Amino acid sequence: MKSEPSSVTALLRGLTRKCPNCGVGALFASYLKPNDSCEHCRESFAGLDADDGPAWLTVGAVTIFVVSLLFILESSGRYSYAVEMLIVLPTTIALVLFLLPLAKGFLISALWLLSRKPNA
Repeated sequence: MKSEPSSVTALLRGLTRKCPNCGVGALFASYLKPNDSCEHCRESFAGLDADDGPAWLTVGAVTIFVVSLLFILESSGRYSYAVEMLIVLPTTIALVLFLLPLAKGFLISALWLLSRKPNA
């Protein structure tokens, strides 16, 4: 029987939206809908509900980037407010759509790790 993956390995697998146990099966059935179990190793993901955690993590990360971008654009003085919004709004939407499934995979893997570790 294979040994359990290390914590770092399991978290990286979740970040890539793969099964935290085997790293082969897909963690999600669609964009944000997790599979009930891994189709490769049959590891169950039941009860691993990330709830609002991925949204909070995504909002935090995107906010840091977007505020920095706005600061750079505004301090340059080259662009009107309309042009700045044409840059910032699509960037914000793209970042949220890109990071949300990564954050959800990461947090589901973290919950999977916590459910597998005995309490000390």
